[in-house]
Amino acid sequence: MDLRALTEKLLNTQNPGVLLRLSLLPLTLVSFIFCIIVLIRSFLYRIGIFKSYKAGCKVITIGNLTLGGTGKTPTVCLIAKHFKESGFRTAVICRGYRGKNTDAPMVVSDQIKVLMDSESAGDEAYMLARKLSSIPVLVGKNRVLASKMACDLFNCEIIILDDGFQHLKLKRDTDVVLINSKNPFGNGFMLPRGILREPLKALERADIILLTKKNQADTESQELENTIRLHNQNAPIFKSFYKPVSLRKTSNNNKIDPDLLKKKNISCFCSIGDPESFISMLKKMGFTLTDKIIFPDHHQYNIPDYKKLKTISKNSDYLITTEKDVAKIKPDMLQIDKLAVLEIVEIIDNTELFLKILSE
Repeated sequence: MDLRALTEKLLNTQNPGVLLRLSLLPLTLVSFIFCIIVLIRSFLYRIGIFKSYKAGCKVITIGNLTLGGTGKTPTVCLIAKHFKESGFRTAVICRGYRGKNTDAPMVVSDQIKVLMDSESAGDEAYMLARKLSSIPVLVGKNRVLASKMACDLFNCEIIILDDGFQHLKLKRDTDVVLINSKNPFGNGFMLPRGILREPLKALERADIILLTKKNQADTESQELENTIRLHNQNAPIFKSFYKPVSLRKTSNNNKIDPDLLKKKNISCFCSIGDPESFISMLKKMGFTLTDKIIFPDHHQYNIPDYKKLKTISKNSDYLITTEKDVAKIKPDMLQIDKLAVLEIVEIIDNTELFLKILSE
């Protein structure tokens, strides 16, 4: 287990033993200091000491309170497509995490073609650019400059700000906050002791709350909703889950009938924020997994990784991964005949009401 994977495991540890709790005490103290800093920063924006920039169009943020794993990318796709299909000039802005972009914003996709690769743009921005072929996608750590570029170049009416809940420097018209139902708030601590970016009090800023990764038959959500209502009485709460829609070979983009794979030796790999959701979905599809490799979130694949994956593929009938991972894999690796990508869509309960509230 490498350092990043070990760190992620510690951040999600719910009930550490006495020795581990004592060894993590310095991180606990730092997390309390970080919490105070975050609260002061939010207060200074609220009273106007820190200024927020008003974009030249409507801004909708899709964000969360925690590090990764809530499923923002499918939600961004769903909302961006909705507004585009409704006739609004729409753009998506990403931070470009682990990409090579600087504060200066860059265009990943100009509505016609993808102009950057995943290494430069970041895996999530590149994936969005590929999926949203008729919607411009931009990256930039400075979302204010990126929003100006989106308005100037594409005359946008609506900007979807991916992972923008904490980016208070840019004013927004609607904040959509996603919460992973399976792991809502980690161990309850803020960074660096836990996975919270802000205290739960920040939920009061949310306009819409979406509980992601809910099972269709899951009824054990009342406790989570009660916790949310302690901090936000008014925001409507919706639930969603992810549904597999196709399985495709990466070598030729042909669809594979999942039923033909149920008696095959299947292996999988991924580098996403919530790998267990991917593995669980494969199992629910009836696949027996003979091997699985989990890399840290946003992992950049290298030559040793490719060698390991090719070795596994030799002992498997199929090697399955996610859309996010395919966006980062080198072209020669994609030509492995056994490699397949699982494509999913987000299903929101009462989708029409969700989109209606969002539009209003």
